[in-house]
Amino acid sequence: MNRDHRAVGEHRATSRTVKDHGSHRDESHGLHLSGRRAVVVIVSSSAARGAAQDLCGPVLHEWLAGLGLSVDPVRVIADGPDVEATLRELTEHTPRAERPRFIVTSGGTGLNSDDVTPEATARILERQSPGIMYALWAEGLAKTPTAVMSRGVAGHTGMTFVVNLPGSKGGVKDGMAVLEPLLDHISAQLEDVHGHDDNRSTGPSEASGGAPAAVRDPAASSGVLHAQVTHEPLDAARAQGAVSAADCGAVVGFSGVIRDHDGGRTGVTGLEYSAHPDADTVMRQVAEEIAAQFPGVRIWAEHRIGALVVGDSALEAAVASAHRKEAFTACDALVDRIKARVPIWKRQTYTDGTHSWVGLDG
Repeated sequence: MNRDHRAVGEHRATSRTVKDHGSHRDESHGLHLSGRRAVVVIVSSSAARGAAQDLCGPVLHEWLAGLGLSVDPVRVIADGPDVEATLRELTEHTPRAERPRFIVTSGGTGLNSDDVTPEATARILERQSPGIMYALWAEGLAKTPTAVMSRGVAGHTGMTFVVNLPGSKGGVKDGMAVLEPLLDHISAQLEDVHGHDDNRSTGPSEASGGAPAAVRDPAASSGVLHAQVTHEPLDAARAQGAVSAADCGAVVGFSGVIRDHDGGRTGVTGLEYSAHPDADTVMRQVAEEIAAQFPGVRIWAEHRIGALVVGDSALEAAVASAHRKEAFTACDALVDRIKARVPIWKRQTYTDGTHSWVGLDG
C-alpha cells in the first residue's frame, strides 16, 4: 500500500545533539499517561434521569486530567442494558486508534437487581486483573465492612483498561488511592513496554525468555519505545524526551506541521485525518522495520487523526542514537515510511468552502 498523505503544512524538522546527560533521569513516570484518552462512566439511574446529583464524576474527571490523561466529558447512564451498550460503543464499536486507554466506571456494582456493571464489563474484557480488585476491597475494608459487597471487576480489552468502582464518593476515593500508582505501569504494559520504572523498554520480557529487564546496556535500551496513531494533540518535547538516554549522543526530532497551502493551492484552513483500523499495527511494523535497519537506535512516533488546524502537528517522530548521522538518517527513513505505508487519509478544507481528499488514490 503506497499512499501519499503528507501533512498540509509539513514539515518542520527539528534536531538537537545531546552531549552530556550525566546520570540518566527517570523519564518513565507519567510517560505512558500523557495524552492518552480516558472516559468516566457514572452508572446511576437516578442521576441519569436528573433526580440525583452526580458527585463522583467530577472527582474522577479532575483526578484523571491531573495525571495528564485527556478525559472526555463524564457520561451518566442508567443501570441496566445501557452499561454494556456504552462499553461496547467505547471499545469494539470505536476505531482502534480512537479507543480510550482507560474507562473508569462508578456505580452499579452492588446487589440490587439492576446492578449489572460487573457482568457487563466482564463480557467485554479479554483478560481480568483480579489483584487490582483485591486491593480495592482491602482499601475500602479498612474504612467500612460494606466495601466487600462491591462486585466490581477490572481488566483489559485490547489496549483499553476498564475498572469498576463503587458508586459512593468514599469508594471512588479509595479507588483513586489504589489506582494512581498503577495507571502508568498499566498503560506501559498495554503498549508492550517491558521492565519497571527507568528500566522500561520495548522488547522481550524475562517471562517470555528474553533478557531480564534490569539489564541496562545500549542494545537492551534500544528499539521501538512507542509507535501509535492517536486522537490527542502531539508534543515534540515529550517525543524527544522519551528517546533520550545516557548512551545516546544525538536526538533528532521531526514535527509534521499543518500549513496553509498544499499542492500549489492556497487557502487551506484545516484538515481531518481518518485512519484504517489497522493503522496502529502498520505504524508499529514500520517503526520496527526502521529499528531493525538501524540497530541501536531508539524510536518514538505518533500520528494524529481527527480535526486539525493550521499550525497543529500531525506527526511527531523522534530518534536517538550514539551518533548524529545515524539519528538523522533513521529519522528521515522513519518519516518517509510512515507516509508511504500507514493507511491514513486526509480531507482538506479551504477558505472558499470547498474540500479535497488526499491519500485515497493509492
